Amino acid sequence: MNIYTCLVLVVIAASAQHLTEEQKNNWRKWSNECKVLIGVSQEAINKIRNNEFDSVDDKIKKHGLCFAKKASLADSSGNIIINQIKIKLKRVIEDDEEVDRIVTKCTIRKNTPEETTFETFRCLRENSSKFVPV
Repeated sequence: MNIYTCLVLVVIAASAQHLTEEQKNNWRKWSNECKVLIGVSQEAINKIRNNEFDSVDDKIKKHGLCFAKKASLADSSGNIIINQIKIKLKRVIEDDEEVDRIVTKCTIRKNTPEETTFETFRCLRENSSKFVPV
């Protein structure tokens, strides 16, 4: 394989992991809508985006559920939509068995929809650092 072919493959692989403008716009829109609705601070949202899960309060969990519903990752009752999680994971993981393993591990129902959504997101990020929920 010549150097040009290698370079093209690297560019294709790198661009496949970036969000489209539409995805970025949806992320911002949904996050802002939920931020206003729930009253969570931007600082708390930024901590979650940076995988800082140690000091999470109920507002950030409510924000997560709100966002998951808008992103079609949870239904109106707060149940995780597993097929949607798989679609998002397959954007960053090619191995179907690995996707299934992560989904099985991470989509466990907790006591509340907010807790379920939060723990699902945390687990997905811990098991696939490139996972993006849009």
